[in-house]
Amino acid sequence: MAPRRTIPHYRQQSSFNLIALIVAIGVNVMANIGTLNGATTGEISAQYPNLFTPAGITFSIWSVIYLALLGFAGYQLWLAFSKGHEAELDAFQVRMKGWFLLNCLGNACWLFAWHYRAITLSLFFMLIILYSLAAIHRNFQIAHPGAGRKEKLFIHLPFGLYFGWISIATLANLTAWTVALGFNGIPPVAWTLAMMMIGLLVALFMILRYNNIYFGLVNVWAFYGIVLKREAEGGRESAPIIAAATVVIALLALALILQILRKRGQPG
Repeated sequence: MAPRRTIPHYRQQSSFNLIALIVAIGVNVMANIGTLNGATTGEISAQYPNLFTPAGITFSIWSVIYLALLGFAGYQLWLAFSKGHEAELDAFQVRMKGWFLLNCLGNACWLFAWHYRAITLSLFFMLIILYSLAAIHRNFQIAHPGAGRKEKLFIHLPFGLYFGWISIATLANLTAWTVALGFNGIPPVAWTLAMMMIGLLVALFMILRYNNIYFGLVNVWAFYGIVLKREAEGGRESAPIIAAATVVIALLALALILQILRKRGQPG
């Protein structure tokens, strides 16, 4: 039986999670209409040109992520305020703790740091976002079998997608940071290929070890965005990046197919 004396606290925590998400979405809206320090997020990105940044259309994934996170926020409020779900609510809050609040705070702070050109600080906040998602992934065992349908839809899906995108965004932020510092010790093509290799290895690990199909799908989308950007800009440096990204997409697609077939072959 759930410790009912904690239910009011859990309800408060669920409400704070919703407020934090709304604040994060609000700051993102400000950032993308140019009211945050007079420029959009994409315009700031263009000030740190590199070969790893994907095409602008790729960032539309945020709409999917935020829609899924709103579903998550609604689900945890339903657990908190509907009768008969005290045990589920207790299990949820014990696992979530304050990680989602930290994530939303990091998200909003990242935007302010990015838009005020504090790129080193933005990388710090990006790592906070990444770490909080890793903690949520671990605590909820995202994408592992055994979870109920609601948990898969309202927790595994949003945080699987979010974690996948932030893994690539962290590499992009790191790349922009090196540009901001004027670091030129590694040729841009070699650096980009290295970032792509890291992204590939992380995605393959998440797909094959943790069964996180959502993570892999978002990574395919991100690398496709890199192909689109390089095709649009052209140039001698783009050819090896396009070729490498195409190979990465093919490897990720193969891993996704193999993992899906493996899941179908498992009993139950």
